[in-house]
Parts: sequence; structure tokens; C-alpha cells
Amino acid sequence: MSTRRVSIADRSSSPSPWPNNADAAPATQQPPPETQHGTGGASGSHGDDWRHSTQTPAAHVQPGIPPRIWQILLPKSSSASKDTFVADPKILIVTPSWLAMNTDYTYTLVGQKDEFVRTNFGSDPRISDLLRYLILSAAGGVYTDTDTVALKPIDEWVPAELRDKVAVVVGIEFDRRDGPRWVDISHWVQFCQWTIAAAPGHPVFDKMVARILESLDGLAKAHGVSDFGELKKLGSFGVMNSTGPAAWTDVVFEQLQEFDSSLTDIKNLSYMEKPTLYGDMLVLPIDGFGMGQPHSQSTNDGSIPKDALVRHLFKGAWRGDKRRRAGPAAFREYQ
Repeated sequence: MSTRRVSIADRSSSPSPWPNNADAAPATQQPPPETQHGTGGASGSHGDDWRHSTQTPAAHVQPGIPPRIWQILLPKSSSASKDTFVADPKILIVTPSWLAMNTDYTYTLVGQKDEFVRTNFGSDPRISDLLRYLILSAAGGVYTDTDTVALKPIDEWVPAELRDKVAVVVGIEFDRRDGPRWVDISHWVQFCQWTIAAAPGHPVFDKMVARILESLDGLAKAHGVSDFGELKKLGSFGVMNSTGPAAWTDVVFEQLQEFDSSLTDIKNLSYMEKPTLYGDMLVLPIDGFGMGQPHSQSTNDGSIPKDALVRHLFKGAWRGDKRRRAGPAAFREYQ
């Protein structure tokens, strides 16, 4: 299979909606300027460069992100009244940004009683940790945490000339670069989970689900418990590490390596300056989904950089948990 890596030079224009998606809004916007093609990534060199890899299941996924937005709101795992759980409306205070900027997209707030969940996934207690991946695998669209703000319409996330090539959009949340190691981050470069866009059926989600289930089963055996709920009560870092961004980063990078054999280390993605296409997966640099952070050379001066698509408020509210981390001062207007 022939794959191409593309570095996007200018995203300031407003491209047309996804051309392969019949449900998307009609094309009313102009395409962006000429796109640079090349090796992209951290090297900073941009010349014509075609990469070849073996055939992978991802080659058979129809590109194009369906016009769907998904958010999840579940009761805390420790809640004794899950059946009567009612969320504080303030948790969804920034959700209107997604609705206003994506008027032709369907929006679904998924809860534990959601018909989509019951029909497709049953009542497995591990579902809460798998849900975002299962939803994107089954239906596609954009998953985003309830504490994220949309900064640009989804139709502008990928230039029109790449829409028939992109099946997954992921963003970097941490790039160590030349900085110190962070205690709770095991990778040099780490991908975020708070926002992911995808066409349905991409194998990266099957791999992530398999990775989570295998890890959790191993942890359950190691702790001598048979009930998954009991395992979570242990508060094991291993549980979080098996379902969170560390595991997601492992799986995504393995998928990228299938497309590009020159990626030998996660450090190859460090210092990424422009969105880069590997096979059918578009990787965004730090400001794409991760602006406003005090590390990784993320823009954190109170301004919104032109390449920022989403900003994360770090409130930890997707599970209805009131124990939130305080967001940066620039985000306090949402509190």
C-alpha cells in the first residue's frame, strides 16, 4: 500500500465540509491554500516524500468523519444512586460551543441508560472505560469530553483536499521536548483522549479495546479479584494506565508505525509543528487539541493560536465528578 504523509502549512482558511459524507452540510466555504507535502513531524523538512507500507486493515476504512458529536456523562463510579443520577447542568456549560459551531451535526449525550449503549454494548461493567472507543468504532464522528470548548467548526479541522484520505484525527497533549520527565506521564510524547475524531470501523479502536480488556484482566488476576468493580475500587494506577492516555498513545503509535516504518520511537513525533498525515491518521501538534497548558510549548499566554481547534478546561467532569482540577486562569470564565 502506498501511504503519504502531509504537513499542513496553513489552516486559516475555511474549507468545505467532508465531501464523502452525504449527511454533511452543503459546501459553502473555500478550500485552504496550497498544502505542503513531505516528511512532516519533528524534522521540519518538507519535500515530496512517498512512504510505502504493508497492507493494513486501516486501508479498507472509508475516510470521512460523520457529522456526529458525542459526549459522555456518567455517575461517579462511587455513586450509590446511579439509577437516579441527575447531573448538574453546569457540567455542560461549554457544550453550546459545539452546537453553535457545528449546526448540521447531530449531538448525543450518552448516559448509562442510553439506548445506543444498551443496544450495542450491553451492560458490561467495563463499558465506561471503553465507551469512547466503542462509540467511534461503531458510529464514528467526534468524541469530546464535556469540559472541552470548540474553537473552530469540525468542518475546518482537515483541509478539503485531505478529506478523502483522513479517517482518524488525534492530537498531542504532551511533548517533553527538552524538558524534565513528568511523574504521571510515561511517554516522551502523549496523545490526548479528551477529543478524537474518526470514521467508523477504524482498527485502532479495536486494538485499543483489546488492549484495555487484556490489561484489566491481568490486573484483576494480579489483585486476586474477579469483579471488575472491585478492581476499580482499589484505585490502582495500573487501572488508569490501562485505559487512559498512556495506553491510547501506545496503540496509536503502533498504528502509525504500520503506515510509516521510519517511525522507530515516539520521540520521532516530538517538536511537531504542523498537522501531519500518516496513512489515514492525521496527527495534530500540541496547540491543535492541547493549547493553554504550561508545558510542551503549548500556547499559554491567554491568546488563542490560529491552529487551535479545541481547548480543554481540565475539569474532569465526564463522569459527573465534582472533584475537578482547576483549569488555567484564562478559562475561569466558564466556572
